[in-house]
Amino acid sequence: MRRSVLIIPFALALVVIGLGISGAGSVIPEVAEHFSLPYAATGRVFLVHGLGYFVSLMVGGILGDFVFRGTVLRVGLWLAVLGFLGIAFSLTFSGVLLAFLIMGIGMGFLDCMVNPIAQSVFPERPGAVLSIIHAFFGLGSLLAPRFYAFLSTHGYSWQDLYKLTAGFTALTAGIFLLPFVPRNIGGDRRGALSRAFTGKVFWLLGGTMLLYAAGVSTLNGWLVTYYKERGIVPERGAIFLSYFWLGLLVGRFVLSSFSEKIGYLRLIKINALGGALGAALAVLSFGHSFFSPLFLFLSGFCLSTLIPLTLVYALLSFPEVASTASGWVLFNNGLGNFLFPWLFGIVGGRFGFSTTMGLVPLALFGVFLLEELLVRLGGSLKYKEKGEVVRGHRSA
Repeated sequence: MRRSVLIIPFALALVVIGLGISGAGSVIPEVAEHFSLPYAATGRVFLVHGLGYFVSLMVGGILGDFVFRGTVLRVGLWLAVLGFLGIAFSLTFSGVLLAFLIMGIGMGFLDCMVNPIAQSVFPERPGAVLSIIHAFFGLGSLLAPRFYAFLSTHGYSWQDLYKLTAGFTALTAGIFLLPFVPRNIGGDRRGALSRAFTGKVFWLLGGTMLLYAAGVSTLNGWLVTYYKERGIVPERGAIFLSYFWLGLLVGRFVLSSFSEKIGYLRLIKINALGGALGAALAVLSFGHSFFSPLFLFLSGFCLSTLIPLTLVYALLSFPEVASTASGWVLFNNGLGNFLFPWLFGIVGGRFGFSTTMGLVPLALFGVFLLEELLVRLGGSLKYKEKGEVVRGHRSA
């Protein structure tokens, strides 16, 4: 069997994460109607799901450096199955909340483990592999609302979506029972963990993800509102926004082959500038029917590499505690997604959403500046044949 076939289970795992994270937003109206609850009460689904996800990202990441990573990943998958089944069959809203909490914990364990394990299975080209499998997160995120709409129009309920998702996740979990997950590398993990959290590079990686999430989540959360202020109906604004996510999906496939050739930090820096420029031009095009979608696609295309390549850089910089590094990057991304749409929404409510949208390219330019600091502190990381890590300075 060719080793390239092993990319399939990792792609399936990212589809599961996409389904689990994006599915809740689609079913909330029907959940509220089913249990006769106001939206304010039903919104607790997001709170408990996010709480489980955030906590398990860091707990699971650290745990994965001290026990077999494959075990943590498999536990995460089966917890997700249990959560999906609980959502599908719960008769009370309290049961649904508990199931979303369990599913969120499973998603966090899975998300922080799938990256270091994939990197260890494909050590020759980790940038390309992680870019490709992260494209399937976008696929899962796109599938969830569309699959729900398909089921709904054919007379099925919101709980049927989670029954099918549970089956798909169980199939993925079954594949990961096969013995292809490598063992953790040895070393002084306690000392490496301490060095990671006291090192500047570790915190700059976290800051990079915070600023990336600030830009992307604010664009995603408030662009349609900004367009509405400009007289564009929300339906048209939502179509424009979809071009950003299309660009991100396409970019992860197209740019995957360049990361090992160009260098991780160099590509992130170039793409952070491209993403900032595309976002700025999209805002300044004021909803133009051609240029707004074009610039949004360009922004998404450029920003597509930031999460997978930041993860790769973290994994290679902290190999003894790669699981913790993965969890740290994703935790900061999640924290940014949680905080900044709320904070920048307050700014928009007070000063107008033109101000909010102006903060998006500034946040993305901040990513470029932090990447420049990373080059100065840690040098670049490039991969040669057979997975040999090569460090350089100022060449990234």
